[in-house]
Amino acid sequence: MRTNAQAALDRLLSPLPCGTRDRFLWAVIVRWLVIGGFLLLALIAHRAGLFVSVRPCVTAAAVAAALNGANHLCLRRNRYAVLVTAVAIPLDHVLTTYVVVNTGGVLSPFVMMYFVQVLATAMLVDTRAATLSAAFALLTWLIGMRLLSSGYLPSPPPFVHGAEPTTASPDSYQSTWAVFFLYCLALLVYLGGYILNRLRTSERDLEDQHRRLQDALTSLSAAHTDLRQAYARLQEAEAHLVQSEKMRSLGQLVAGVAHELSNPISFISANVEHLRSYVGALSAAVRASANLPLPPSARASLEAVHRSLGIDRALADLPDLLDDCEEGARRTAHIVMELRSFARSDPHERWALADVHRCVDSTLALLAHRLKDQITVHRQYGELPEIECLPGPLNQVLMNLLANAADAIGRKRGNIWISTRMIPAAQGSSTPAAVAVTIRDDGVGIPAELQPKIFDPFFTTKAVGQGTGLGLSVAYGIVHRHGGTLSVDSTVGVGSSFTLTLPVSQLQAAPPPPDS
Repeated sequence: MRTNAQAALDRLLSPLPCGTRDRFLWAVIVRWLVIGGFLLLALIAHRAGLFVSVRPCVTAAAVAAALNGANHLCLRRNRYAVLVTAVAIPLDHVLTTYVVVNTGGVLSPFVMMYFVQVLATAMLVDTRAATLSAAFALLTWLIGMRLLSSGYLPSPPPFVHGAEPTTASPDSYQSTWAVFFLYCLALLVYLGGYILNRLRTSERDLEDQHRRLQDALTSLSAAHTDLRQAYARLQEAEAHLVQSEKMRSLGQLVAGVAHELSNPISFISANVEHLRSYVGALSAAVRASANLPLPPSARASLEAVHRSLGIDRALADLPDLLDDCEEGARRTAHIVMELRSFARSDPHERWALADVHRCVDSTLALLAHRLKDQITVHRQYGELPEIECLPGPLNQVLMNLLANAADAIGRKRGNIWISTRMIPAAQGSSTPAAVAVTIRDDGVGIPAELQPKIFDPFFTTKAVGQGTGLGLSVAYGIVHRHGGTLSVDSTVGVGSSFTLTLPVSQLQAAPPPPDS
């Protein structure tokens, strides 16, 4: 109980919020209008000889004015406003009952003050407070009427005429009630105007808040779009970093393997020539020994040794064997050279002139183990100039496209068509001359709904563990860096066609974006 009482006392003594304080101030202003207006009307009615005495009205107005002044001061300072208001509302009904009892009872026009007080409380203070106010008004009015009817209070006639108390004419009585009624209506119109003004202000505030919320939502949408784009760029940068690191490590490994292979291949290539001369000398010596004048027994023994060792057959096969060894060494040296070319994926690599056909052929050489006896490669090369590019990344693009074509064909037999052509610069246009490389396969194809996503980082149509979804994304980034384009045209069950266009000169092309 102490806790509840303490909480209630704290609410009564606590300062009011800004909006509530404004409503209470308006209630004080309305009370000033009620006090002043009804006192003025009472004085006019008394002056006209309708009231016996105006003293009850003046007394009630003085007390109400003092209490309302205290309430006004408390609201200005925002201290004890709730407490004073809680005292003022029931005291108003007590004063109204006092005035009504002394000015004609139920016939008094001041009965209207009950309604004005309750309506003002409901509009400006609180609905609960208005309910309690109405209940207290009814209680005080019933008590006053009971005391008046029981004779405990004097009941003077409400109107006088001249010196003797008489009942006023009905017209005067009705006029007095009409004036009080119209004044109450004016107060209610005033209150309605205040409520309407507050509603309009609230609507404007709501519109401003709605506009601010819309602006904030637009800003959030733009920020969300920027964040999505930044996230996509981060994913692409991560993909490039991962793939670049893989290619750098692979390049170092391939360069090391190529370097380790180049020495023994050089030994083999150099020794094959010496071995060929030695074989020639040995062959001449064997033929010379066969023509020596030997006794029949010795010659028979020598021929038996030649037959048992297969000297003649060996001498006949040695040139072909040496040619095969030389061809194998040459092919191995060619593979080593291709490995070195592919390993040139230095991130600080500079722009250089490169032969597109040479890049395609070197990439095919590295993929020979995947294409041999299964996939037939059809080359349709046009006349192309050397282009300004980054040879290492360009090899990486071709490797990704050709490897994907081989993967699309799978284990069945298939075909890959590689065609190149020149795209001349258009007259009167800023579009530079470019070369186009088209790699087409007869594999499984790509569904139409997936084609817009194939260049997205980490998107793959391969089974789990068979692809990272970085190959085409990295290839697209490299092509974009060169100022070129990479497009796809695919039909499920027919195959896919990737077209790579690269400007011939980087000076004429749009400047490539910086490395991620």
